[in-house]
Amino acid sequence: NLSEQEFERLFREEAGALLALPAHPNLARFITFDASAQPKPVLVMEFVRGTNLERTLEGGELTMPRALAIVDHLLAGLQAMHEVSIAHLDVKPANLVLRDGSGDAVLVDFGLAGRRIRFGCGSVHYGAAEVWTEGASSEPWAADVYAAACLAFEVLTNHVLIGGDSIKAVLDVHFSRQPGGELLGRLERNRRFA
Repeated sequence: NLSEQEFERLFREEAGALLALPAHPNLARFITFDASAQPKPVLVMEFVRGTNLERTLEGGELTMPRALAIVDHLLAGLQAMHEVSIAHLDVKPANLVLRDGSGDAVLVDFGLAGRRIRFGCGSVHYGAAEVWTEGASSEPWAADVYAAACLAFEVLTNHVLIGGDSIKAVLDVHFSRQPGGELLGRLERNRRFA
């Protein structure tokens, strides 16, 4: 556990890094942060009006052109972040909003974003093994790419790539040698690729 002072230092460092984010159609704008807010520090981001991808996926299948556009927007947003050395670190359907009007997919919720991996920074179905390893010191970009690949699979097939009956079972798959081992079987069973 971090001391309150260490947490505040880390928060200031990571939130300050977000000031380098460029204006980009696939990224929510970072407005400001307040490290001294009580009871917890806050980040202030643009409110992106639209439906998050999680709800869109629950509502039914996307057309293939729309699914490919969403993946393209996700990757463009991550590329813009990575070019200024910031990783999102929580790529998942709930953190991608399909903007009303333009339909652009926009990455939101930069609460875990930063320049380093912190234990548990991610979501169980999308977090690379290094996210779940105490003391992991690897650079964070690969964790974003891993999560984006898991999300792309889900967008294109409407099936979660890394699943299981429990959190432990899902994490075990992330740590296995080939987490996408069932990929070809799933693709063959998916009518969209038949």
